[in-house]
Amino acid sequence: MNSITKRCYIALLLILTASPAFCQSGDTVEAKQGVKVELGYMVISNSLNADDYYEFKSNIAKDNENSYIRGVNLKFTFPTRVKYLDVTAGALLIKCLDEIYNGYVNPASAYADAYNLNGGGVYLGISPKLKGKHFGLTSDLAVGVLSFKEYVSIVINDREPNVDEHNLKASYGLGAVSSVGFYVSFWKMGINPSLTCIFSGGASSSFTFWGLNIPITIQF
Repeated sequence: MNSITKRCYIALLLILTASPAFCQSGDTVEAKQGVKVELGYMVISNSLNADDYYEFKSNIAKDNENSYIRGVNLKFTFPTRVKYLDVTAGALLIKCLDEIYNGYVNPASAYADAYNLNGGGVYLGISPKLKGKHFGLTSDLAVGVLSFKEYVSIVINDREPNVDEHNLKASYGLGAVSSVGFYVSFWKMGINPSLTCIFSGGASSSFTFWGLNIPITIQF
């Protein structure tokens, strides 16, 4: 483990240990709001990870830029002593829904390709925001442990040129989640649409996704 990774883990540990003390226990109006739970549906773009290499290998290869990727984000928001700052913790799951499979495979020949992408993780961070009773502006800055995997396979042996290509890209370790958006709430229910960016790094590869998160919120 290199020194940068060690420092990141130490920073994450400090946030984890400090957040309970930072969360307020006083009698302010914000404290009475309690914990907010969000469950969001994510529409994710893979355009920042686009790789045209496989299209040069075969005209049936999947263009990963246009992958049909969706996700789910579960987030808990805890009020703090600072009126315009909350602490957040959450988990997300991302899945490529068009696990493409083209062509055919039989004992004599093959003309096929397959594509798959999925991943997720947990995160912890802060949420600066401008709060109103029924409307406000929100943002999130979080770090966490995130992992993603992308697999591409192309096998062609019934025509020229033959192709036998298999590639797995994977990221494991620290990552980040950030977003900006707004919320509308009435009573204890609301919505909090936001533009979200997700980064997952690793020793050999990394992934950066962006998209729209549309959560329903419940205030306890």
